[in-house]
Parts: sequence; structure tokens; C-alpha cells
Amino acid sequence: MSLRGHKTAAATSGQTVRFLVALVGPIHVAFPAHWVRGIITLAEAGREGLVTWANSSYERTDLAGRLTIGAQMTTAETRIILYGNDQRSRSFMVDGVLGLVDVDRSQVQPLPPQFRGGERDRLLGLFSGTAYVALIANPFWVLELPPRKNALDAFVFQASERRAGEFDSRLRLSSATHEDAVPTPAGHKT
Repeated sequence: MSLRGHKTAAATSGQTVRFLVALVGPIHVAFPAHWVRGIITLAEAGREGLVTWANSSYERTDLAGRLTIGAQMTTAETRIILYGNDQRSRSFMVDGVLGLVDVDRSQVQPLPPQFRGGERDRLLGLFSGTAYVALIANPFWVLELPPRKNALDAFVFQASERRAGEFDSRLRLSSATHEDAVPTPAGHKT
């Protein structure tokens, strides 16, 4: 399986966060990539129940429903993201995967003031590319773990502290640049 690319934003502070950007309905959602364990097709996931992949099991969750985003029809671009840490894991369907993006921490913006309710628990902020705005999913909320203050800071890498191989996520994906990300329309078939 190939992705459209791995994007690198120009680092100004030396602190970056790697995100996996996916479409959930018509919305671009970014997941801190450190906890992404895999991306598989619907056929690879099987029918119902747990998704078992590489000797690990992932409970299925309806992320679109939890985010109150209308369900989309499955297409050739539909994927299952396997997401987890040492405490818990989940799998959820997305309408498409755009790729990995390295975002300088200074480019992450807080949610606008009109976000006042439960979305503040579900979303950590946003960042924009030239062709989209991505909402950052709170990984603790995604995995139904206790909330954590400054949750995004747990995924920040200091450029000066990196060692060989440390910045790589567990996924081996192709690379590109943040600004070149190309959104895939929902329902687009290739």
C-alpha cells in the first residue's frame, strides 16, 4: 500500500509533531502518528469483531460516529487505522489517508473560541496546509484513556534530541512536503 506522501513543514522552533492525516467524512483529521500501528484495507480487517494484525488485537470503534460526522459510503480509498499505545488499542475506519505530515509545533493553532463544548475534549487544535485545514484528534480521547493536559506535547520531538531512527514512526511510508498535500474528495475512486 502506498500513501500520497510524507510531508515536512519548515521547522522554526525545532519542535515537530508527526501526524497521519486522514479523511473522516469530508473533514481532514490529524492523528499523532507515534501511536499509529498500521493502516489496512477493509478486506484485511475482516468482517466483525476485533481486528487482529501482526499478533495484536484492535477493538473496532466508530470514530466518525463519535466525532458526529455523517457516515460515508465505503470506497477503494477506505482504510482501517490501527491505533494504540501500551495501555489500549483501537481500530477505526477512515474515508481516505493523505499521508504523514511533520508539523512544527508553532504551526499548531488552538481551537477557535466558538468550540466550547465536548469538542475541546475530542480535538487538540488544528493546522493548515495549502489545500486543507486538519483538525487534530486527541489521541487520549480516541483510545478512551483519561484526559491529559497538554496532550499534544507528549508527541513533540526536539530536533536537537533526535537519534538515528528515533523520529521514524512504526510505519514505513513514503515522503513529500506538508504544503504539497493533495486532499482526496470523499467518495473518490482510483
